[in-house]
Amino acid sequence: MLNHLHAAMHHPHRGWDPVPPDHLADYAAHAANTFDTSVVPMLEARIGSLSGKRVLDLGGGPGHYSIEFCRRGAQVVWYDVSRRYLDFARANARDAGVAIEFSSLGYLDDARRRLEAEFDLVFCRVSWSYCMDDRRFAQIVYSLIKPGGAGYVECNTPDLAHPKGLRKFQYFLNSRLWLKIGHPYPPHGRIESLFRRLPIADICVDYSSVYIDRVLFLKTKA
Repeated sequence: MLNHLHAAMHHPHRGWDPVPPDHLADYAAHAANTFDTSVVPMLEARIGSLSGKRVLDLGGGPGHYSIEFCRRGAQVVWYDVSRRYLDFARANARDAGVAIEFSSLGYLDDARRRLEAEFDLVFCRVSWSYCMDDRRFAQIVYSLIKPGGAGYVECNTPDLAHPKGLRKFQYFLNSRLWLKIGHPYPPHGRIESLFRRLPIADICVDYSSVYIDRVLFLKTKA
């Protein structure tokens, strides 16, 4: 409820931006330094060539993965809530010489309403925790995938945060009662369990690190 109230009072189209200018530079540098060159090749190995496919970079941030998808021939839509990220990602794309479609700004939970198309791949990396409701967001991600398409989610787990005090209470509420105040990471295994409740043809998970869950699933063709 608090997150929904905050969203109602803070809207990107009214000039609000969750990303402070000083954080933009720091995070953009961090994102560039931690860019995982194995992710996109892994996806192509699992779901086939991305050439000609429509890819949604959901919570695209500085746009590094959007650019890599474009380099592999995909038609990419970038979606995020931050205008500062939008400007930064647009400049990155221009410097890289690739054409990305930049959607209108919006919260993750508004993606289905703002994006009418369905995609061959919905890619959501380290952005899941910013949704307002895990169960509803899983439905939104699933609805954005065309039949037979794929979804890929990477999300940090509470083990990365080592929450204490109030933050520990936030994680307790989310883990036990499904109540989100702020942006706590979902408990380990939750994302997989949410997509297993939906009509999927296959799912692959990577729990090799206790700090991050990686989930790749295929939507049924029917």
